[in-house]
Amino acid sequence: MRSENHSKGENGNFGSHKKIDICGTREHPESYIYQLDNRNGVMVREAWFDSGKGGAQIKILQMTDLHLHAINRRDEQEENPSVFGSLQHRMAFRNASTLPNLKRVLGLLDGFDQVIVTGDAIDYLTWGSLELVEKYVWERIPGVLVTIGGHELTRVMEGDEPDPTTLESRYEILRGYWRHDMYYSSKILGDKALLVQINNGEGRYSDCQCERFRRDIERARRERLVLLLFQHEPVCTRNPAEREAVPLRVNDGAGSRDFCNGFLGAGECDQATAEIYRLITESADVIKGIFCGHWHSDFYTEVKASYIQGGTRRESVIPQYVLTGNMYDNGHIMAITVK
Repeated sequence: MRSENHSKGENGNFGSHKKIDICGTREHPESYIYQLDNRNGVMVREAWFDSGKGGAQIKILQMTDLHLHAINRRDEQEENPSVFGSLQHRMAFRNASTLPNLKRVLGLLDGFDQVIVTGDAIDYLTWGSLELVEKYVWERIPGVLVTIGGHELTRVMEGDEPDPTTLESRYEILRGYWRHDMYYSSKILGDKALLVQINNGEGRYSDCQCERFRRDIERARRERLVLLLFQHEPVCTRNPAEREAVPLRVNDGAGSRDFCNGFLGAGECDQATAEIYRLITESADVIKGIFCGHWHSDFYTEVKASYIQGGTRRESVIPQYVLTGNMYDNGHIMAITVK
């Protein structure tokens, strides 16, 4: 079932680049992937939404899972055993090897009104990795929104040395670098789109997010805004057709996944996660898309949802786009347009 909220694009982005078809067809944008010509090489997915208001389009660029990594002098002086255990065992993505892909994406930012990174900007928590994010994300992309992923919160990555620090102390380190609220922030673009970034990097939502999300949903209804939700981990779709959802493209060996019964909101969960999931799945009238990463392959799924119209609850779906990590190939992005 294709969501009634999804609007087919007419011309797409990056008009000056030749587009090489990688997956799917242009007639079905939810499953279409193309690569920009050899001057850049970044792979692109697109999502289009119609606000019904006309006027200038809003353009948003999503990237995810940058997995930036470096060790600097401060790391060496701190001598955290888990960091050096990870450095010894973790061979992938080390020593700024994923930075060239980020630089390719930075060359594509012209014409976009907003950039959002949906988690795992770093490979694991080091001062050197945060320094790379500061230089190439926060300083290079004014107004960028960056969600928290699981990798920001750990120093143990394939190593066997436990981290002697607390989770709260690691959050405190991140607060020194994040330029917006790490748990929840939202932004209105023009008179069309309300963007929400929400932290679910611990595999759950938090109490402090519930009321803010509820207010944003109410505002989107009141002002007839397209609400787009950006987070690191996907939510459970409860869609029987997605018990074995097949990726559009595979990276990192990830095959089919059970989106129907897995991910956030599946089964018993804590009160905050259950409440955020309820708000999402009962607000299909305004929440038009969910954008995330985490699984290192490209998926398109549809979350079974509903909304109230004329006093009657109506069934619908919310498109959920799972974008592969930017550290693969020559980089990967989602180009989102709100008409």
